[in-house]
Amino acid sequence: MVFKTFTSGNFSNFESEVLKVYFQIEKIILWSKKIQYAFKTVDFEIEKVNIITGASRTGKSAIIPIIDYCLGDGNCQIPVNTIRDACSWFGVLVKLESKRILLARREPGQQKSTDDMMLLEGQEIVIPEIPAKNTTRKNVRRHLDEIARVSFLEIEQEELNGFTDRPSFRDMMAFCYQSQNIVANANTLFYKADTMEHRTKLINIFPYVLGAVTPEILAKRQELSDLEKKLKRKERELEKMQEVSDRWQIEIDAWINAAKEYGLIEAKHSVDSLSFRDQLALLKEISQKNNTDVYILGENIKNSSKEIVELRKRENEISLELSKYKSRYLEMTQFVESIDDYRKTLTIQIDRLNISKWFEELTKKNEICPFCGSKHNVDEKMKELVSSLEALEYETEEIAEIPVAFEREYSLVQGKISELTENLNSIQKSIKIQNNKKDETYNQKYTLESMSRFLGKVEYAEEAYRAMAFDGELQEEIVRLKGRISDLQKEINESVIQKKFRAALKNIELKVMKLLPMLDTERPEDNVEIDYKNLTITVTGKTGRKDYLWEIGSGSNWLSYHISVSLAFQMFFAEQNYSTVPQFIVYDQPSQVYFPKKLAQKENEKEEDPQLEDEDILAVRKIFEAMSSALEKTSPHIQIIVLEHASEAAWSEIKNINLVEEWRGDNNKLIPREWLDEN
Repeated sequence: MVFKTFTSGNFSNFESEVLKVYFQIEKIILWSKKIQYAFKTVDFEIEKVNIITGASRTGKSAIIPIIDYCLGDGNCQIPVNTIRDACSWFGVLVKLESKRILLARREPGQQKSTDDMMLLEGQEIVIPEIPAKNTTRKNVRRHLDEIARVSFLEIEQEELNGFTDRPSFRDMMAFCYQSQNIVANANTLFYKADTMEHRTKLINIFPYVLGAVTPEILAKRQELSDLEKKLKRKERELEKMQEVSDRWQIEIDAWINAAKEYGLIEAKHSVDSLSFRDQLALLKEISQKNNTDVYILGENIKNSSKEIVELRKRENEISLELSKYKSRYLEMTQFVESIDDYRKTLTIQIDRLNISKWFEELTKKNEICPFCGSKHNVDEKMKELVSSLEALEYETEEIAEIPVAFEREYSLVQGKISELTENLNSIQKSIKIQNNKKDETYNQKYTLESMSRFLGKVEYAEEAYRAMAFDGELQEEIVRLKGRISDLQKEINESVIQKKFRAALKNIELKVMKLLPMLDTERPEDNVEIDYKNLTITVTGKTGRKDYLWEIGSGSNWLSYHISVSLAFQMFFAEQNYSTVPQFIVYDQPSQVYFPKKLAQKENEKEEDPQLEDEDILAVRKIFEAMSSALEKTSPHIQIIVLEHASEAAWSEIKNINLVEEWRGDNNKLIPREWLDEN
């Protein structure tokens, strides 16, 4: 199996191409654990409304879990006992645009799932009598991503312009299933959106699913994110390089003054008048000299001595200032510690003194005296006591807040100590350099060896300073990065994306509004909006008030909105040149809201197949008419699979209907009886 990997360079003429996932279900296949029995298939027609009808407990609600399990779901949601006890493998045959794929997966036994899968691919596929593992779930999911054309979207596992993960084929299943617990649910509109993990993922990829964000844009967003991170690193690196601290400046001054003593440069050079770049250039000039260039000048020696005196003076000044701040810091530290202890004490006192509030309540309520126990009006003495306690509480709280302002100065003193310490260290290093050169001067030790050592040190220092301060290649790289980032930002154009996203939502909303009048809803004319951030809808009436789905009563209303919204999404996907969503949707028992619960819960076969009232039949019939209408408005037609209690009276003579199975009567279920018999 070969998987393609695309980059942003592969997207020329992308938006002009028709890249739509034709993906519809032809068969569900079940293999018995009893090898003497042949596999069983449930056959569907593509581009039709396919109906499986039957009584309760016949296996209808297992259809969605079986399909999803074979399409790589992480867990096996197929019901235990009967179905899983009887089957060794589950399979689904899928019709693609130009070929078919058979995906089969082993029954997991005691495990929650298994990765054992079989994948067959070709124009025509012969279903094997006994499946054999030839791949894994991971490989199948990758292959499905490729089919959906999302395999190239290598998005990092972190927030990236609203995406926390790359879209995958599995994410598209949210638009392909309306399970029994969702199809008329007031709180959940999409499949598996009732779990936080799937809900968050779906919200994040919504702009991509609706085509506002294309694979090309995702690739460019990824590149932009990588470049922005790289730019930040490079800018921090350059900023660090270009920071010329006092320590660096003092050290450079020392090297230049030492060079004057050696006679490597003239004494007339004034370091203060030179820019940092010029100082580095001077160090470079010094490092390129050799010991034959040396001539000792008395003036240079004199200047060196003056420099040492000046450095000593600065050292003493800074030491005195540092000592002052350290002393202040010690005092403040002790004060802070005492204040902390005082705060703890005050907190206890405040808690105790809060009895004033209790006394005040007693004064208001005219209740029993807390001291003597008699019932009378509280006199003025009590009010005076309350007033005194309140004043004390207020004073206590005020005192407790005094250190807040004090902490500002405390922080400033800490910072000043750090600054002065750094300056002092720098000056002391410069003094050391000057003293070394002074000792050599006074002792007439300006030998060729010492000069070579000095020039070597200067060369090393110059290279280090230059590397820390300036890097031409780094600056050029930053310019290139900024240019590419600017180009990508223009190409991505977030405002255009938002405009396309809003237009897509509006398109779907209009489709919902056209479908609603066909269904059994109380508010067919009210405006509907998709609230994708909450994965629900809002309905706005004549009063202008927006009502969320869960605020609108009755199961028939919830069902109507689910049907209209899910069909509208599929119709929208079918219109797009590019869509990663498969062109099928499965509804599990949409008519459930019309069946009386007391009938649906009967135990015998005859009674557990309840009959609808005439008005309910009409309501259910509207569902199938809306499905047929939606199917006809798509090209190629979408595929709809409906798992139903209702009988054929609910859809007779409606176009585009295909009755797949009718599971009623003896031994007419998803699982044949002989697969379960012990003998």
